Amino acid sequence: MSTNKEVNEQIKEDLSAQAQELDKLMGTGEGLTGYLKQGFKYDIGWVVKVAYGLGAIFTALLLFCGYQFFTATPDNELFWGVLLILSFNAQVATKLWIYMQTNRNHTAREIRLLELRLKSANDE
Repeated sequence: MSTNKEVNEQIKEDLSAQAQELDKLMGTGEGLTGYLKQGFKYDIGWVVKVAYGLGAIFTALLLFCGYQFFTATPDNELFWGVLLILSFNAQVATKLWIYMQTNRNHTAREIRLLELRLKSANDE
């Protein structure tokens, strides 16, 4: 049976290894696009694809409403202005959901890896 000191040392080693892995990941130059690609690797990757589709649709809607707002007659400006704001909010909400989902999946993966490392350290 291992002591608390040994477990603490193992945690320090694991965190150091993870820091080195993160440095390697950041050194690849993928950045944000590489991170966002990880959202497709999990069991609900199809939902992320749907969210990206919605994001594209809301972007097109935002551009259309913006054009209509700036070219509208004074009687229709309020209508197109409200639609412009609503389409902007929908786009922002969709993109925030994508980022939160990707972050949740990435964090869950890291926690599972840390659990496996701790279990293997306790078994030794």
